Amino acid sequence: MTKKEAQDYLKRWHLVDQVLDEELRQTSIETKFKKMDAAYRMAVGLGFLPKIKALKRETEDEVRQRWLRLQTTQP
Repeated sequence: MTKKEAQDYLKRWHLVDQVLDEELRQTSIETKFKKMDAAYRMAVGLGFLPKIKALKRETEDEVRQRWLRLQTTQP
């Protein structure tokens, strides 16, 4: 692949990204919500939800620990 071909390739993908971004902006809130709901249901069906909840709990625990450290170190 030449430098020119690589540049043309990147330009085409940049145009594709622009079209996808515009389509996303034009998508209704209702359609976005339906897609999000479908993704959530798929995650539940595939058994990912317990993992996601566990990760969220870990993250919340980390935040609590940081706050506790900040509170104990301040005068």
